Amino acid sequence: MKRKVNKENSIYSYLQTNGVLEKGTHEEIQKVRSEYWREYKRKWRVAKRKKEKEFTISFNPDELKVLTFESKKHKLSRTQFIKETTFAYINNSFIVPDLLEVKRISQILAMTYNTVQDMFDANKLNFDLGRDIMDSINRLEREILPLLHHPKNLEEYIKLHIAKDEVKKAQLLEFINSL
Repeated sequence: MKRKVNKENSIYSYLQTNGVLEKGTHEEIQKVRSEYWREYKRKWRVAKRKKEKEFTISFNPDELKVLTFESKKHKLSRTQFIKETTFAYINNSFIVPDLLEVKRISQILAMTYNTVQDMFDANKLNFDLGRDIMDSINRLEREILPLLHHPKNLEEYIKLHIAKDEVKKAQLLEFINSL
């Protein structure tokens, strides 16, 4: 079964204006077709560069090795890793090492909550116990998921724990002074 030719297609028009459709061989048509796509991609790149800025950077072999290792560890391409770490640095935040794992943890918490809810609805759980378990799961979601998506930096973490416990502050100061 032959495909219907779309005569308004730009490649068809290009081939038609070059005259290869009527009198050209298969090889000539393929050559003109590849010229068309080369020109099409060139125009596309020019238009894209007008909208978005592109940078070229180079790495020595040691830097490339570190970059490749870290990007694989975060399950990102090297360019995605460079872009995400740049904006994380600018925003004083971190990139999540494994976003799929964070999503999996979130899904497990939701599934656990749903299972407890089903048991509660089917009267298989004591009312007070069921509510306590569901409240605990909700609290875990509220506390853990934001930390997994946006981990605190060391300074924030230290300030948080020092504010909670003066003994920790004294221990930390003693540790720092011993260095």
